[in-house]
Amino acid sequence: MRSARAGDELRKGTARRARSLSRFGAAAPRRASRGFTLAELVAGILIAAILAAGASALFSRLTFETAGFADQLRSTVAYAQKVAIAQRRTVFVVTTAGSAAACYDAGCATPIASPTGSALVLTAPSGVTVSPATSFSFNGLGQPSFGAALTLSVTGDGARSFTVEPDTGYVR
Repeated sequence: MRSARAGDELRKGTARRARSLSRFGAAAPRRASRGFTLAELVAGILIAAILAAGASALFSRLTFETAGFADQLRSTVAYAQKVAIAQRRTVFVVTTAGSAAACYDAGCATPIASPTGSALVLTAPSGVTVSPATSFSFNGLGQPSFGAALTLSVTGDGARSFTVEPDTGYVR
């Protein structure tokens, strides 16, 4: 009987020690976490909403449309020069405040076909403008018709510009 009684006392003493240790901040048994509290969820959603609002302000649709149209216009001018060299004929580029076109004649009655087969006429998105409104040509050697460098600017939400070199017609 002594051994059973000693075992019981030993177990009781161990249990008392475990309880007293947990009171003083030692390794207390953890209960399983079942999820987030309502306050944590609300705080997380609030932080996500603030970040989303800040990020959307950085990405304006007009910014992308301005950059996209400037890239299209630059590519159109470079393509017009390549067509003039390949076909050994004069090719005209006509720009207005809201459009640009590459044509075989100064009045732009006969637009050049793009690589996809459609007419090479660009229309600026709403809020995007091209300046200056001008007309120039590339001869069969790819040389432009103007004597000084020509800078075309596309403005909308910000401005993008590129230059056509006077002697070579290089677009940069």
